[in-house]
Amino acid sequence: MNYTEAIDWLENIPISFDSNYSCYEFKLKNIAEFLNFLGNPENDLTFIHVGGTNGKGSTCHIISSILQEHGYKVALFSSPHLYDFRERIKVNADFIDKKFVLKFIRDNIDYIKENKLSFFETTFALSLCYFRLIKPEYTIVEVGLGGRLDATNLINPIISIITNIGYDHKKFLGNNLLEIAKEKAGIIKSGVDILIGESSIELNQVFETKAKELNSNIYYADQKIDNYKTDLNGYYQHKNINTAISALKKIKSIKLNKKKVVNGIKNVINNTNLIGRWQIVKTQPKVVYDVAHNIDSLELIFNQIKNTKGKIRIVFGTLDKTDQLDCLKIFPKKYEYYFCEPKTKRAMSLNKLCKKAKELKINFSSYSSVKNAYHTAFMNSKNDDTVIVTGSTYLFSEINN
Repeated sequence: MNYTEAIDWLENIPISFDSNYSCYEFKLKNIAEFLNFLGNPENDLTFIHVGGTNGKGSTCHIISSILQEHGYKVALFSSPHLYDFRERIKVNADFIDKKFVLKFIRDNIDYIKENKLSFFETTFALSLCYFRLIKPEYTIVEVGLGGRLDATNLINPIISIITNIGYDHKKFLGNNLLEIAKEKAGIIKSGVDILIGESSIELNQVFETKAKELNSNIYYADQKIDNYKTDLNGYYQHKNINTAISALKKIKSIKLNKKKVVNGIKNVINNTNLIGRWQIVKTQPKVVYDVAHNIDSLELIFNQIKNTKGKIRIVFGTLDKTDQLDCLKIFPKKYEYYFCEPKTKRAMSLNKLCKKAKELKINFSSYSSVKNAYHTAFMNSKNDDTVIVTGSTYLFSEINN
């Protein structure tokens, strides 16, 4: 087995759920036993745990960048990846070593098969073993799905962060914001500070009740959002920057230097290799990649482009999740949409997408492949037009293959 074969095998074992969203059972027993088998690498690391609905990945990378500017070596586990599996496991801006990935799979493949570990559980355990070897001062971990029974919830962090609460993964997390908030609140640990990125009268009580039960101090990100200069282009990033700084201020072992904070925010992409967040990949016409995939995040995208000159063309394909078709209800009618179906069993069918678009009288065309949809949108555009690729992370790798 070489590295390419190892990644192919890894990416074809079950992720957290099958294509019908019916087989996955949330539980922590498997990952707990696997980490014990591996010698409990989590016990040797200092964690910052980040959950929420949107902005988790960006907040993790902003925190990492600020800490790097302060001279710390920072490990980061996040998901999903866009092009390269190793994007999920980084130390500063460097991806995990291929040789380590291959050795880990070779050494543990029998255990993984016998105990039916998921892709996410395996990847998370891999990251912790790598980080134990590298010995970072801080390890930032992004929650995969939910919180309470997410595989990452076995760590004991120095602070937990919940960026915000919105509708996503309703099949697993609940049909209303209160139910979803209760699942996300599951990352609150006994005696560990919790910071909430976006305050909500409706949901604060959920977090405050849980924090009180566990004797944890609860904080809310500063309501005044400073307008820092940053290499992150999305308007929405200012909320994530605010959340990141507010959280770091609560960590007693870190003494923030204002100039280093400013530099960290200014150099997030360079310091961490963050991609896919309002990432401008071409100009004339402008082409933007963004990982927005639910109503709340797509609304942020549409808000950013509402005053853009030239025509807006949206290349959109998505996974077949509960109520995902509701995203189409917020699609502005003045834009042109290029629908496609990503190459995954979990994709929403083109027929299903187009049927809903017709009902909503959206101006769209459909394409047999992501690459064809993107190519057509790009070729139809003039220099002052904008093409936005969004909906599912699977789109980006297909365009660039």
